[in-house]
Amino acid sequence: MVENWNVQRKLGIWMVLAVCILALIGCAGTEETSINKGTKEESSDKKATLAFSWSPASLDPHGSDSWEVMRSGTAETLIKLNEELEPTAWLAKSWKQENDTTWVFQLQDNVTFHNGKVMDASSVKESLLRSMHKDQRAKGLLQIKSMEAVSDTELKIETIQPNAALIASLADPSTIIVDVATIDAKDSYPAFTGAFKIKQFNQDESLIVERYEDYWGEKAILSEVTIKFIADANTRLMALQSGDVDGATDISVDNIAVLEKNKKFEVLTATSLRTHMLMYNMESPLFKELALRKVVDMSIPREEIVSSVMKGQGTVAHSPFSPVLQFGKVENKEETESVNQLMQREGWKKNAKGMWEKEGKPFEATLLTFPQRPELTVMAEVIQNKLLAEGMKVNIRQVENIDDTLANEDWDLSMYSMLTAHTGDPQYFLEIFYRPNSESNVSKYLSPSVDRMISQLSQTTDFDERNQLAIGIQEEINEDIPHSYIVFPNTVFAVKDGLKGFVAHPIEYYYNHSQIDVE
Repeated sequence: MVENWNVQRKLGIWMVLAVCILALIGCAGTEETSINKGTKEESSDKKATLAFSWSPASLDPHGSDSWEVMRSGTAETLIKLNEELEPTAWLAKSWKQENDTTWVFQLQDNVTFHNGKVMDASSVKESLLRSMHKDQRAKGLLQIKSMEAVSDTELKIETIQPNAALIASLADPSTIIVDVATIDAKDSYPAFTGAFKIKQFNQDESLIVERYEDYWGEKAILSEVTIKFIADANTRLMALQSGDVDGATDISVDNIAVLEKNKKFEVLTATSLRTHMLMYNMESPLFKELALRKVVDMSIPREEIVSSVMKGQGTVAHSPFSPVLQFGKVENKEETESVNQLMQREGWKKNAKGMWEKEGKPFEATLLTFPQRPELTVMAEVIQNKLLAEGMKVNIRQVENIDDTLANEDWDLSMYSMLTAHTGDPQYFLEIFYRPNSESNVSKYLSPSVDRMISQLSQTTDFDERNQLAIGIQEEINEDIPHSYIVFPNTVFAVKDGLKGFVAHPIEYYYNHSQIDVE
């Protein structure tokens, strides 16, 4: 009995020791878990500050500020474009075409707006209807006849006519999905569906966005991002150098060398689908004449601009679309007549000072430019000097809001920059710039044949046929010269060491996103 008791007593002691050891291990595990949890929580509170060149006038996504809203990382569309410009699923997880004019979209089933309201087919329909009502561009791109919420997650869209570019067009920022009821609310900001939600908006100064904790996709790494709106390129550079911002967009090519000398900064470039161009007002007394548009076009030193102004960060352009795109392979035709022949044929003569004049009036035009893209002003000065050498005086005028000026004031020439294939398809740019009824056709270009070809393009679904038709449209436009295409620039960003994921991208409205991080 005593022996058995001793054995039991020893076993009891060992069991107590084992329990203590397990408790200690459990405590250690709890402490480690607590430490790891604390690190995770600490990393989730990281913040970053970015500098953008353009400031939205409002946060209404259906109108002229849609691109800036999209860039904030707060808003999403049904379709997203990848780096190869291919339409991919976003708020719509799949789609199918039932016939030439009918499409059915299956929506993500776990999406909520920033106010907690569930996104369903009815709210998507309401948002798209508003976008078309508010923005003629969206109406023209989508060409929707009717929409039906078949179920909470299924939306049927019928177009007025076959619209081969519908899927790509649904990636356009003008089609951002928003809880419509929140747009005009006085005590809150619009409720979107993105990884970030709006915290504070200071017009012309900054936009602060914070992580949306109930986001349906991959949650944002950063808890908050402050976006500062700095129109002047040198001021953006100084903000980056001083540490006021962690990253900046639209870095001037003149500043690349300065940043590359400092290991604290990294310059990021990408082949852009943007085109820098010179626009003509077809209603200007000077440039309603094709001959004078030809004179200006042939006087533009494109190679010199790429090497000296762009510092090699771009390629020469003779058409709206980059030749990296299948529909951008347009043959350049050289002008056969000289400047003197063209001018004299139109009745212009050189005076004693070597300047062209007609009926006693000298050739004098105004060329608009704007500060958000400083390289355009330098290009304008190069063009100004070349035309002066030919005997034509051009006065440069810089304006703060180029789109408002072009739409509401008289002008002769204007520098402009456009992401011409931002939907990965030619139809978008051709529709808004060359259709006679488009608000974006500020050059007042009118060509019945081009208009018919664009209509044909919208109904052509075969990939190769669309490319060839788009090339034909560009060839005809180049005969009329409503615009002079100058250069396809690279996109240039710069970041401080430690900012990750904020990269230059061919698509210029996916700036802020959930995977940006700062060390």
